[in-house]
Amino acid sequence: MLEQVKKKESDEFWVKEILKELELIVDSTEQDRERPVHEEKQKKYYSGKQKSHTFKNQIIITEKGE
Repeated sequence: MLEQVKKKESDEFWVKEILKELELIVDSTEQDRERPVHEEKQKKYYSGKQKSHTFKNQIIITEKGE
């Protein structure tokens, strides 16, 4: 949300106030994928932790499941 309103300072203030009231649950995971052909994409998708090429996924929800 914050990334979308960074250009408008007045909106950024209200978004920060709304986010203060929410309790967020964050979960991250990595999903295997085929090795990209282009070297630039290989660097972007390589995970040193997993020692393979992966998609990085992050899910953020409220405690109500929204």
